[in-house]
Amino acid sequence: MSGPDPLHDYLSILQGKARPRFQELKGGPTSELSLKVAQAERLEAGCALCEHRCGANRREGRPGRCGVLRTKVASHFIHYGEERPLVPSYTVFLAGCNLRCVFCQNWDISTDAEAGEVIEPGVLARMIEARGIAPIGAPACRGIRNVNWVGGDPIPHLPYVLRVLQELELDVPQVWNSNMYMTREALEVLAGTMDVYLTDLKFGNDRCARELCGAPRYWEVVTRNHLQAARQGEVVVRHLMLPGHLECCTLPVLEWLGEHLPQAAVNVMDQYRPEHRARQMPAMARGVSPTEHRVALERAGELGLLLI
Repeated sequence: MSGPDPLHDYLSILQGKARPRFQELKGGPTSELSLKVAQAERLEAGCALCEHRCGANRREGRPGRCGVLRTKVASHFIHYGEERPLVPSYTVFLAGCNLRCVFCQNWDISTDAEAGEVIEPGVLARMIEARGIAPIGAPACRGIRNVNWVGGDPIPHLPYVLRVLQELELDVPQVWNSNMYMTREALEVLAGTMDVYLTDLKFGNDRCARELCGAPRYWEVVTRNHLQAARQGEVVVRHLMLPGHLECCTLPVLEWLGEHLPQAAVNVMDQYRPEHRARQMPAMARGVSPTEHRVALERAGELGLLLI
């Protein structure tokens, strides 16, 4: 006889039981959500959405470091390949990204901010509403459990995401699926709008982050944001293991999670493959070994992490 599923609480949260304030955010030009849209637009104007703080003003035709000038939706569909508590998830892939990971598996849209089409916020909101909400425990064939904002990365598109929420009448949970390399101000704008932060905690130190994705102060920024996200909603952490990075990245990440976010669900992923520019780097041109993954899972178990 099996015991209780430790992920049950996540399913409950994703079904909206922890979302009493969503409709309160809406309600007119002076609503809290309208104020958040205005705040996000101010951050966008002199771009301070991510920690690169490039200062680009897209309204003047200057794309940011992410390449984004105007939000393009690369694809949007009901996704069944995410973590079990999340599916079926209406997943919106947004073009462009603030990081430049040499191994990016979505490099075709992360490096091309023009990939996709412009979809007005109201139009996308109607598409989401047409799907309806899947009841908890129901077969994953009708309706959705959440809207999943991803990319690329959603950080450069924060104003657009909030405009869609302004238009959305369906009270469906929201998932921010992100590398979390965003400014403190941008994350504060998100407070109250997102139910789950589905995060990437990629690197366990700044050296690897700078070498493999060009992000200075990575560890400081992303761990800070994970702690803030945990105060704003539920956190599900993805850590994609990299070949040869067990000691420098994976184990430090797990140790930090065990100490600072023991309540978070964690997905220790071994499906790395050398995509994009990784094959040009001999150390990154292989997969993660079964031994590396086994050691990581054993350490996660010793730390008492909730593996998903």
